[in-house]
Parts: sequence; structure tokens; C-alpha cells
Amino acid sequence: MPTPIELAETAVRRGRNKKRKNAIAAVLCGALPAAILTFQSSLRNWGLWCVGLIIGLIWANAFEYAYHRWLLHQPRTALGVEHREHHAKIGTPDEAEHVALISSPLNIVLLFAINGVPAFLITSLIGSRGILSGLFIGWAVYLIVTEEIHWRIHMRGWLPPGLRLARTHHLSHHDVPNSRYNVFLPLFDFLFESTGPG
Repeated sequence: MPTPIELAETAVRRGRNKKRKNAIAAVLCGALPAAILTFQSSLRNWGLWCVGLIIGLIWANAFEYAYHRWLLHQPRTALGVEHREHHAKIGTPDEAEHVALISSPLNIVLLFAINGVPAFLITSLIGSRGILSGLFIGWAVYLIVTEEIHWRIHMRGWLPPGLRLARTHHLSHHDVPNSRYNVFLPLFDFLFESTGPG
């Protein structure tokens, strides 16, 4: 029977592996469409690209909030069951194995598809498809950064001084699960007043 230290080491290896695979999937899902869209277009407007990046970061923050609040906290769904496992494993030797916000690279691909189709339609309707490249990069950057910060919060890793409050903010979500759905950038928590007590 493995010792708690051996369980923790195995969980960290598995958790890091999952995080790495998710990051690779996010880079591919963000950079590949962005590169194709950028080089396919004869008109490269870097201003629109930057606008798309900013919109992508804000969109990703909104999606994180909605995904976490209305999908991960639904008790009778596969996503809800998996997320409850994450909440239940806090402080256990195998916590690291359950830290990833997205369970697999396939779900990363689905996430980009679910967001990419409406983004393509909206930008086509308003005649600003030039922002799509930045949008895809924004989503990829946000997802990778959120996964990394979430990992460091749970694994008690180093966070830059500006993000140290993120640890308190997120861990208070584990104390009061029906509040504070954004992991480190609580824009939509404040917008929808879901910051809860504390």
C-alpha cells in the first residue's frame, strides 16, 4: 500500500502531466487558428489584433465565470461530479491530480469550438473578422495562465505580489462554494456580485 508521500508524488506527476497536455492543446487551439487567420488575410491590422486580444481575455474571464458557476456546480452532471471531486480532494495526498480546471485536451478543443463558432459568426456579422486572431490568442493565454495560477494556489506555489490575493479569493470559494467563481481575476464575480462573504 502506497504511503501518503508516494500518493502525493504520484498525484503531482499526474496533475502536472494533465496541466501540460491542456496547455499544449490550448496553444494549438489558439495559435493555429490565429496564424491561419492572420496569414490568410491580405489585410493585417495589428490594431484589430490587439482589440481582439483584449476582447478574448475578457470573454475568457466571462466564460470561466459562467462555466464554473452554471456547469461545474450543477450536481447531476458529469462536469459537476468531477468538480465536486476537486472540492472534496482539498488537503488530501491526491489533491494535485484533481486541480486541473479542464479535465482533458479534448475538452480544451471543445471549449475553443464552442466559443469559436459564435465568435466567427459575430465578427462576420459586424464585419470585423480581423479581431479573431487576437481573440483566439487571448483565450489560449487566459486558459494557460488560469490553469497555472489555479495550480499554484492549490499546491501552495509562489505567486507574484499582485496575485497573492488570488489565493485568498479562490480558497474562499472552497469555503463557500456558491460564490467567487473566477479563479484569479474576479471581474465577473464583482459584476454579478458573487464574491460572497469575507
